[in-house]
Amino acid sequence: MMLMINVITAWISVFLAVLLSIVYLLRIINKGKKKNLRIARLNKKLRNVHKPMGIAFVVFASIHGFFSSGSILSLNFGSACLAVGILLGLTYWLRKAYRGKLAWVKPHRFLTVILIVFLGFHLWEVGGVMGPKNFLTGVQKEVETSVAALYGNTSEVAKANSGTNNTTVTDIVIPQSTSTTTTTGVKENANLFLGDVDLKDGIYTGVANGYGPNLTVSVTVSGNIITDIQVVSHNEKNVKYYGRAIDAIPQAIIAAQNPVVDTISGATYTSKGIIQAVLNALEPAVISGTLPSL
Repeated sequence: MMLMINVITAWISVFLAVLLSIVYLLRIINKGKKKNLRIARLNKKLRNVHKPMGIAFVVFASIHGFFSSGSILSLNFGSACLAVGILLGLTYWLRKAYRGKLAWVKPHRFLTVILIVFLGFHLWEVGGVMGPKNFLTGVQKEVETSVAALYGNTSEVAKANSGTNNTTVTDIVIPQSTSTTTTTGVKENANLFLGDVDLKDGIYTGVANGYGPNLTVSVTVSGNIITDIQVVSHNEKNVKYYGRAIDAIPQAIIAAQNPVVDTISGATYTSKGIIQAVLNALEPAVISGTLPSL
């Protein structure tokens, strides 16, 4: 349920940031002799709940940071937003230490502008807020993966999953030469996955969901060894995050000769998407044995 918590807390944090920053903007808009009563009432209500909304923002932003792909203490605009939110709270709680009745308001408003700017950059660096369609698809995939982990991942379950989560697998079998070329670092086992699985030679294509939908990989099998993995296409956002997974995960799988490897910190969803796509690709290649599950 990490994706659900991550995305929902992100939505709430953005919503609270907008409500917190709009208070002063509404006050400026509604200045003058001809005040709009509706705007004035709305502004008053927002000011009455300004403090609890600020606390809620820090709480939800912290939860979002904890469950996100990156570390909450890493150098990114998301962590910067959380830091500014904490500073905003400090300017309020320490307002009595400032000289002058309204002296604390100026740094508070200045930090609010910084928060909105950092929030905009954070949305840009992660590719925007995940939309409802991708969110529901990702959550469904996460639930199905959890169920498979609890009750086992037989070929029948995998086929049923592929029919319900819009994950498709295309089997493109290309005859290989009899000679086997092994990649440096590859375990030269007669059988893969602790001797449990035998694979048919060929090139296979698998599709799964990473942070975005339809992450497609091409997997080459020769002599019962995975010799090559290529990410053919994807809809991931921000190469700063997904780039590390696309570079490292295929190499790790080839070196271990096991599709289930450790994910890359900061690119968890992309890592899991590549792993699942490789598993989906290898399913039609299985001659005997059972593939591991994510």
